[in-house]
Amino acid sequence: NRCASELIDNNIAVLRRDVNVAVRRNRGAWLKNNEVADHSDEDSSKYRVKRRKNARHALGAILLSSVVILSLSVAFYVGVVKRRRKSISGAAPVPGDTNLLRKVPDNESDIAALANSELEVADIVSVRGKRNIAEIVPTRDWRHCIDHPPSPKDGVSVEFKIEPLWLPAYPTSLPNAGYAEFLSTLTGVPKAAKSYYRSSPTLKRCHNPHTDNKVQAVTCEIVHPIVPCQRPHPSKQADRFGSKVVVGLRNPLTAFSAVQQMKAEAYHGQKGQVEKEQWEEFRDQYVGTTSDSHLLNEWKNFIVEWRDMKPYSVDTYMPWEYWIDDFKGPALAKRFALALKEEGFPVLYDGTEVECLWHRYIYEPLVAENKKLTEEGWYDPEYTTVQLELIASELEKFGEEIKEKLRSQDEENGRRPGDEHLIAILYDYASTVRDLIHKK
Repeated sequence: NRCASELIDNNIAVLRRDVNVAVRRNRGAWLKNNEVADHSDEDSSKYRVKRRKNARHALGAILLSSVVILSLSVAFYVGVVKRRRKSISGAAPVPGDTNLLRKVPDNESDIAALANSELEVADIVSVRGKRNIAEIVPTRDWRHCIDHPPSPKDGVSVEFKIEPLWLPAYPTSLPNAGYAEFLSTLTGVPKAAKSYYRSSPTLKRCHNPHTDNKVQAVTCEIVHPIVPCQRPHPSKQADRFGSKVVVGLRNPLTAFSAVQQMKAEAYHGQKGQVEKEQWEEFRDQYVGTTSDSHLLNEWKNFIVEWRDMKPYSVDTYMPWEYWIDDFKGPALAKRFALALKEEGFPVLYDGTEVECLWHRYIYEPLVAENKKLTEEGWYDPEYTTVQLELIASELEKFGEEIKEKLRSQDEENGRRPGDEHLIAILYDYASTVRDLIHKK
């Protein structure tokens, strides 16, 4: 802005100087002509013609200068002022302005608008790491959260009973390091995050049958595939759960190796990372090289099952990659908080306080875990080029299928809530895989 202003000021000064010179020159010529006219009547008509000609030149110079100044002013307004107003108002970022792509909304109206705009493909900060815990590179200053963390707040009572929300999450797609503590602190509800499969005398399907508490849980985590285990299907339990669903996702690129690691630790007592040969054997058997890939189909079916399940609707997709990004993470945390608030759950914090809760309970533990794995020398689970091409093409194909449903007029099997967001996630996942292919 300063450079543009200086340029215009300089041009205006030059133009003023030229106009003044022209005016002085023509004024001198006018006086001289008058003098000559007094001494020679017979040449008066000649001097009058010359005088009019000089006056026209001066007027032309003034008009030309005015046009140039007006053009420069319009260019400055369109190129600088209007663009700046547009970016400040939250409109589409100016290409090349990476700071605007990092814009995080600060109020509830901005957050509400995220449903259809905030997580578009062009505005996604992708996580390019390949480890089970992707490489985390902090790019924002979080000292205000560290030096002045949000003060603890007491829980608040609610007037009516609020049923928990289903949280279907593909294995390893939730930041388990701190998600439960984040949710309890955010809402003031003890043990706000529950598991559908955990059972005890005081806990059954995320409910306590021996209490009349109006809020017994905020989210009820369930994994895929849905295992009945003498339990009714979620679609048959709508009276005991909220109508909105929050879905946890993770890019197959890191999800499959993380699932193998998780199962090895849980069922086989694995200490440290599984051997590289074990990963390659698992990868080739369950990912394969064809479209009938067991793991890819399972991953896709998990999303389709919950997307299509009625009487529920997906309110928010929560990609694992967003939780570990220090721009997308805070935005997702505030979006999640807003969704809970709209459902009637108590939400004790807002704005930057929610960001600081995310930083403390989710981001910092993930950074610490990533550092630990790096220091221990964990390898990057890799895929063959053929497998990467398979994953990318299947993700793109899935995105096209959802886009077709968006265009469909079929009310029964067409558009569903959250589809635009899901499409953006799928294409971003595919783009991440394509990047790896190009680097090979």
